[in-house]
Amino acid sequence: MTVWSVTIGIVFAAVGAACVLAVAIGLPGAWIMLAIAALTDLLLAPRVGDGQPFFGWVAIGVCAGIALLGEVVELLAAAEGARRGGASKRGAIGALVGGLIGGIAGTILILIPLVGTLIGAAIGALAGAALGELTRKGVTLRDTAKPATGAAIGKVLGILAKIPCAAAIWVVLLIAAIVK
Repeated sequence: MTVWSVTIGIVFAAVGAACVLAVAIGLPGAWIMLAIAALTDLLLAPRVGDGQPFFGWVAIGVCAGIALLGEVVELLAAAEGARRGGASKRGAIGALVGGLIGGIAGTILILIPLVGTLIGAAIGALAGAALGELTRKGVTLRDTAKPATGAAIGKVLGILAKIPCAAAIWVVLLIAAIVK
């Protein structure tokens, strides 16, 4: 293990921890960690130390799969919550789109880390599911309460599910750097 390996490992440990926290406030911390690891192996590893990758492409690939899983879980959670609340396909799609738009809006408009994203995504999923349901013939606002609530809860759980995914990526990349 070279001085470069130890230095990169220490810096990555700190940056990776910050990236995990970034996921909690709605930023793409998992993808940032992957980009740092890939760029380090691609650009820095051949020039310093023993010339070997610091993380390895297998570890980076595994972590990309974990990051993708986290994104899919977050994306589908609102739709699944709406469906469990009795929503139609329109309500589930509305929850999906509303949660995405609300999460972005909440992150921008409510500048409290994590809280803004969660509130925005929950309100967006709730509104999207309700609007989707209201496009069906004969559905009243009262009929949308259960699907909309399910969508909001699902969206919040989906966002929170990404945090352990980011933590797993951080741990896998740290272990890969140490074991190499």
